[in-house]
Amino acid sequence: MTQPSKRVWYGIAVIIGLIVIQKLFILYTDYLWFGALEQGPVFMTILKSRILLAVLFGAVFFVWLYGNARLARRPLPKDVTLIGRRLLPDEERQQIEEYADRAILIFCLIGALMVAAVAAAQWREWLQFLNAVPFTEAHNDPLFEKNAGFYVFKLSFILYVWRSVFYAIVIALVVSVLVHLYQEAIRIVGNVVQAIPRARIHVLSLLALAFFAKIYSYRLMQYTLVYSAHGKEFFGASYADVHARLPLLTVLMIMCALAGIACLISLRGRSLTVPGGALAAVLLVSILGGWAYPLTIQKLIVGPNELERERTFIEYNIEATNLAYKTADVVDKPHSVASDLSWDDINDNTATIYNIRLWDHRPLETFYQQMQALRPYYQFADVDVDRYEIDGETRQVMLAARQLAYDRLSPTWVNRHLLYTHGYGLTMSPVAEVTDEGKPIYWIKNLPPVASTEDLPPVASIGLDVKRPALYYTASWHPRLIERIAPPEFIRDEAHERAATRPLEEPEGAPGPPGAAPPQRPAAAQWHGTDPGSVPLFVLGNTKANELDYPQVSDEEGAENVYTHYSGSGGVQLTGLWRKLAFAIRFGLSRHYQILFTDSITPESRLMMYRELPERLTALAPFLMYDPDPYLMLDDAGELKWICDAYTVSNMYPYSARITWSGNYVRNSVKVIVDAYEGKPQYYIVDPQDPMVQCYQKIFPTLFRDFSQMEASVKQHLRYPQLLFRIQAGIYAKYHQKNPQTFYQAEDEWAVPPEVYADSYREVEAYYQVMKLPGEEKEEFLLMLPLVLAKFERKNMVAWMAARCDPEKYGELIVYRFPKKQLVYGTMHFEALVDNDPELSELMTLWGTSGSRVIRGNVLVIPVADTLLYVEPIYLESTDVALPELRIVVLMHGDKLVHAPTLDGALAKLLGSDGVRKRPVPGVEPPAPAEPAEVTAPPPAAVAVSADELATLRSLLEQAIELDQEAEAYLTQGDLGRYRDKQQQQRDLLEKAWQELEQ
Repeated sequence: MTQPSKRVWYGIAVIIGLIVIQKLFILYTDYLWFGALEQGPVFMTILKSRILLAVLFGAVFFVWLYGNARLARRPLPKDVTLIGRRLLPDEERQQIEEYADRAILIFCLIGALMVAAVAAAQWREWLQFLNAVPFTEAHNDPLFEKNAGFYVFKLSFILYVWRSVFYAIVIALVVSVLVHLYQEAIRIVGNVVQAIPRARIHVLSLLALAFFAKIYSYRLMQYTLVYSAHGKEFFGASYADVHARLPLLTVLMIMCALAGIACLISLRGRSLTVPGGALAAVLLVSILGGWAYPLTIQKLIVGPNELERERTFIEYNIEATNLAYKTADVVDKPHSVASDLSWDDINDNTATIYNIRLWDHRPLETFYQQMQALRPYYQFADVDVDRYEIDGETRQVMLAARQLAYDRLSPTWVNRHLLYTHGYGLTMSPVAEVTDEGKPIYWIKNLPPVASTEDLPPVASIGLDVKRPALYYTASWHPRLIERIAPPEFIRDEAHERAATRPLEEPEGAPGPPGAAPPQRPAAAQWHGTDPGSVPLFVLGNTKANELDYPQVSDEEGAENVYTHYSGSGGVQLTGLWRKLAFAIRFGLSRHYQILFTDSITPESRLMMYRELPERLTALAPFLMYDPDPYLMLDDAGELKWICDAYTVSNMYPYSARITWSGNYVRNSVKVIVDAYEGKPQYYIVDPQDPMVQCYQKIFPTLFRDFSQMEASVKQHLRYPQLLFRIQAGIYAKYHQKNPQTFYQAEDEWAVPPEVYADSYREVEAYYQVMKLPGEEKEEFLLMLPLVLAKFERKNMVAWMAARCDPEKYGELIVYRFPKKQLVYGTMHFEALVDNDPELSELMTLWGTSGSRVIRGNVLVIPVADTLLYVEPIYLESTDVALPELRIVVLMHGDKLVHAPTLDGALAKLLGSDGVRKRPVPGVEPPAPAEPAEVTAPPPAAVAVSADELATLRSLLEQAIELDQEAEAYLTQGDLGRYRDKQQQQRDLLEKAWQELEQ
């Protein structure tokens, strides 16, 4: 080896060594992190499984491949007569011989390392295989009569193992043939292949072994027919699969057995014709028969009588899908809609009425950011919905955590890792309370967070005080579920919709097309708000350096920021230089060498990493799937905790429909509670009947806790996850059709309706509501969603679906189905009536052209007594400074649509002003009935507008719109002079309209 080539190899060895050292330090620091969470057994179980699989598969593959290569490398016997042209001349052969053995060794080692890396990634399937739990008999596969546990826990690993065996044989066969060709033990003379006896025996033995291995591969392929996507609009084995592909696979198994025997028989002969013909026959039948024969059956037998041929298999798919998504347990109830609503109904459902969510999370998040962030480096990642007991009443609230936005800090190492270590506090508002100016009423606000006493005096005395507001562990900046769902492009003109060539994007949670992609974790969502690259990988707590607790926001002279030192048990304790060195190498020594040299770190200091949910949970227990929207709660002790929903998922459940997001089986079997200060996740099993969580509990017994161990105060804040509910609603919208003919014809298929949000169309988001279910005596916390007929999303509503959230009946799904002969307005009917209302249309047009932006909020369809109440809040915000204010509450019942600045005013308009409203606000007397105020223009003053004045305003606005269009035309033509003239005329008209309003 020359000196330059030695340097290259030494350089490569150094680079590989550095990479290996860093990987070992990452492994070591992960071990410390798991230990700090008291979950060392989880780490060791996963690590041992990965090492075992890597060593076993890697070693076996290396021995097998290298043994076959060395067998083929043996020198030729001296008495062999060489026939035909040589592959290489002697000079080239001598040069290659110097490196040939070394090259073969390196090739086999690299192959073994690749096999080991792939095998190590199968640790989850391996552990499931060893700890499989049977499903109940109701989940048995109807085709092969095997328990679903075989498919969910075992089949995946068996497929991997047998594919590895087959590919190892094929790779050894190819390598052996190439080496024999190089050794000239096999030569090609014209169209004839000549081989010495030992080469022929070696190659034919491997070929026979490949045929025998393929027999079981075809058997496994028969099992995978239960995941077939060949059926029309249904999943699982179809008629063509069972009557064409299944017997064809049996034929191929027999052919492989015969081909393998033919290879063994040919070992003693000289001709390779028989083995070659056997191989060609298997390939021909596999390729052409696997495509042509099933297609013929589909076209000639299934096609003309599709429903009758597929009826049984559609039934299998319907039953399996409803079991896999737990929609078989949905309670389906009829629900007729009465046409009358009275004040008695309102007073009997006061908790429902006054928990209607008037504040949408988007404008409220914007308002919080403007008014409660208080410093540029604070940001609210999301606004969540929850409920609290206030003076004996269940009150629905909106709350948001005040988190650090690290991209808004000076990017110094001290700032990002020592000084700014945590967010601080939260903001909380009731969902239906609004000030006279259209702003939210705070129950918790400011820095430090305090219970507001301005609008609700008793709040401070009934437990809504934050005693430990520091947020060392926070939620990620993931978009909400509704932002992740691709909004359907609803087109008003149905003729244009039918002619549209671009298909509608399918929302996540709806049944995907046949052959849908494998599941993706929600935690992999796109980030927003803060650049993820700017979020520090770790922070250091309890150091000599001060940690900013909260800034002093008072105007008092000499006021200073408040600092703290972390006193919790979160993170890894940096007890010595070795641990500091390990973490410095893990995060990159060139970027974080300060860990080694800073004087701030003491033996009591703690390094906290993986501080965001759900990434923290994914690092701890990656075999579960986590909801991207954890939510914050304030417990009875005044401590802040995160609640995150964890799902057991599989894409191996037989006959179940696959969706593009989570495979074909999902359960919300685990709730994870994470203290925002300590950061130690606690996994509680809430669905012990789920076989998948039973399997994981066998594998990781130290990780899971029984639901009975959860604190009672935390149980009161559990809620059914929107993500799972949306998936189940999408499945049930199609699979509630239990009759195969109805399912096949999609006669009664449902869909989630659209709504107008702001100025565009989007899917209605499932919403939480405190309300009384029909026939029930007590209000409860629900998650609900309206449903309409598929392909008629703008038409009438056919049902509404609800998930119960309170502990007593948590997880129960109910669908209230409307009579088919009764017209029930859908969300787009309501939106159309809002558009058609002259006063509302005029007001929104005026507001939208005077430096403001109109935001139309979520449509809420609220069942009250035996009827429905439609609600839409409308917000107004400046185009200069985004500060949304609630300006209009639109209500509709039956054919009557009204609007007013407040919910009380809208109810008075809807039902008359002489009703008695028993509003359940602790510490506040019910307001006296009053005449509803008219909705007018934005501040500074709210005034009534007469019909004549309104007509004048309409005329002025129409002229202004015409002038704007003319101005745009002149701008297009490049006539800037006339463009400016038209713009000036438009401004004059708008000023005149404003003066008319002020008079």
